[in-house]
Amino acid sequence: MDDVVVELLPRWVQQRWAAHALCTGHTDLFFPPHAERPQTRARREAKAREICRSCTVIFECRRYARDHLEYGFWGGESEEERIAAGYELTAPIGGRHNRKLG
Repeated sequence: MDDVVVELLPRWVQQRWAAHALCTGHTDLFFPPHAERPQTRARREAKAREICRSCTVIFECRRYARDHLEYGFWGGESEEERIAAGYELTAPIGGRHNRKLG
């Protein structure tokens, strides 16, 4: 008997709410480029936040990001905002600049 291989889409794509997300096609606003400067990040996230404010699935998106320890800007929240709300990230992208050296 032949083995059947099932290839699943990434788990966020499997969420029904994702089909209604206004952020589709705007990945550059929701995930930082390498070595992004803080001022640039603030401007990028402000644009992302505006898209999220009018999105009908903002709460589903936020819950998903919190439950799955996602990186980037999700459901109107940055990584730091999710951490401040009591949710963990394994290695926050944006929070790395906050580490103290010494």
